[in-house]
Amino acid sequence: MNKTTENIVKEIIREYIAKYVREGKKPTGGLTGWFRERWVDISRKKKGGGHPPCGASAGSKARKGGKRAYPKCVPASKAASMSSKQKRSAVTRKRKHGATRRGKAKMVSTYTKG
Repeated sequence: MNKTTENIVKEIIREYIAKYVREGKKPTGGLTGWFRERWVDISRKKKGGGHPPCGASAGSKARKGGKRAYPKCVPASKAASMSSKQKRSAVTRKRKHGATRRGKAKMVSTYTKG
């Protein structure tokens, strides 16, 4: 980039930032929105019928290698739109693939292709 183009890009960025500071808003889409979503574990259920937050405490023995060793986490909005059959299928696929050699859970698609 030459100096003029670089100055134009810097000015556009300054205007963009100033707009959000002036309006008191923060960006909400993209990666920022993804981090702010509420993620839930669809492999477990709460008593009330919903799903608990995603994640497992390190001290929980049920998460270490038992039946529920691999939580399947999705955004709460996606979990709400899935049928119980879709949830069961996603959890089964996740557990079937198991962990990698280093003990880390494998990323598995939520929906089947097809």
